[in-house]
Amino acid sequence: MRDVTKLLAGALASDLSDEMSAVREEHSEGPADQTPTTDRGVTVTWAGIHWLTGVSLRSPEEVRDALSRHMWGLALEDRPAGIWTYQYKAVEPASKAFVAWSDHQPGKPDEARPDVAVNLPGEACEMLGTAGLLALARELDLRVTRLDVAWDTDVLTPHMVRDTHEAGNSVTHAKKSKWMEEKGGKSSGSTFYLGNRSANNARLLRVYDRRGPTRVELELHEARADLFWKLLEPMDPESWSEAGMHYLVDFVDFRDRSADVNVGRCPRVDWWESFTAGASRLVLPIPRKAPDLEAQREWLENSVAGTLATVADSLPDATAFVRGLLLDGRKRRKPRQAAVLSVVLGGAR
Repeated sequence: MRDVTKLLAGALASDLSDEMSAVREEHSEGPADQTPTTDRGVTVTWAGIHWLTGVSLRSPEEVRDALSRHMWGLALEDRPAGIWTYQYKAVEPASKAFVAWSDHQPGKPDEARPDVAVNLPGEACEMLGTAGLLALARELDLRVTRLDVAWDTDVLTPHMVRDTHEAGNSVTHAKKSKWMEEKGGKSSGSTFYLGNRSANNARLLRVYDRRGPTRVELELHEARADLFWKLLEPMDPESWSEAGMHYLVDFVDFRDRSADVNVGRCPRVDWWESFTAGASRLVLPIPRKAPDLEAQREWLENSVAGTLATVADSLPDATAFVRGLLLDGRKRRKPRQAAVLSVVLGGAR
């Protein structure tokens, strides 16, 4: 696999369209559905974008109409219950795609038009196809909040990935992993998770064999999802698989840690080298969130105040209970929280 890391990173730092044109020219040859066959004769098949969620500033009517048109005129059905922080939801049953919106959003004036969420799971992405997905995202000017990049392969299994990670032969900042095994039924098989989808700008590796060949998915959220989509969107889709491999090995790399004390000199395990075909790391400039006590105060007011008042009012001395919570909280304050407080108080002087 050719190393395009510098071109991809440069595209984000300077003129995206010019750099992506160079990438397209360099990768204009080869099949669109798979990466080159390795010297072991193993083929890694490109499955494509398997989940896309984003928000649009178009009206709910415009978004619903666009989704229906791009999905062959299929109708969206109104559902009574909303989802996430939205009041309303309309679903296309066959693909499970949906649109969600609200009359207003907390903390915003009623006249400010809120965003409309568009959720396209795997079935919807397959129904739209790459061209349809691109056309819809462009028409709605989506800001992407979740993006799943997927490959199907016979090079590795979930058990191999799990065992290698547990043996200490993974290079990653991810702290959490999870193993699931199901027997019987259509979903019979195993799944290995690495990472955490609930963290800010999260990345999650998911490897499973519950639907036939092993599927490897890199799930991206918030800033990572939007930034990587902005990188992919102007590229020729033939290069998406390779770009995804570069970002995958930035998240996790499987290497034989016993070979050298310097992990950079440790070789990749054989099956991972075959799967990634020599991909190098692509580091995206994800902006760090500044300390924001205002957001935490809003969270307390909107999400905690009601519960706190209910518990406190059920006790003989509500004031003493709240004071006790504050004293206990100060004792248990973590270094990161103390640092945020120091920055805020220092700026107020």
